[in-house]
Amino acid sequence: MGRNVRISDRLLNFIVDTITFTVIVFIIILVLKNFNKNFQEYNANNNRILAFTIYFSYYFFLENLFSLTIGKLLTHTRVVDITNLKRPSIIKILIRTLCRFIPFEFISIFFNDKKQMWHDILSRTTVIKEQ
Repeated sequence: MGRNVRISDRLLNFIVDTITFTVIVFIIILVLKNFNKNFQEYNANNNRILAFTIYFSYYFFLENLFSLTIGKLLTHTRVVDITNLKRPSIIKILIRTLCRFIPFEFISIFFNDKKQMWHDILSRTTVIKEQ
């Protein structure tokens, strides 16, 4: 999987990032409801689109700019290109982020020898522990 990255680190990354993402969505919806009178007319599909947009933006921008997310920051891990262990290209980050939308992708870590998730495998990236 990477240098000394445990499944527990990956799980903690997932939990922290999910909580962070949920809080961001909640705050944005709260702000929209308070400042946009027409927001009350939005339906569940609009909320889903908003959530997907925020989810994509959260991972794409943080991993593209910093090679990490809030969860990775806490576990001292980061995303690297599997070929040279350096910052991945924007295309690899885009593929990585889009792969997160594959149904049941979050359990893919349990179904391969290297203990990587599909978003790692398909984007040719990995998560390593900071030294």
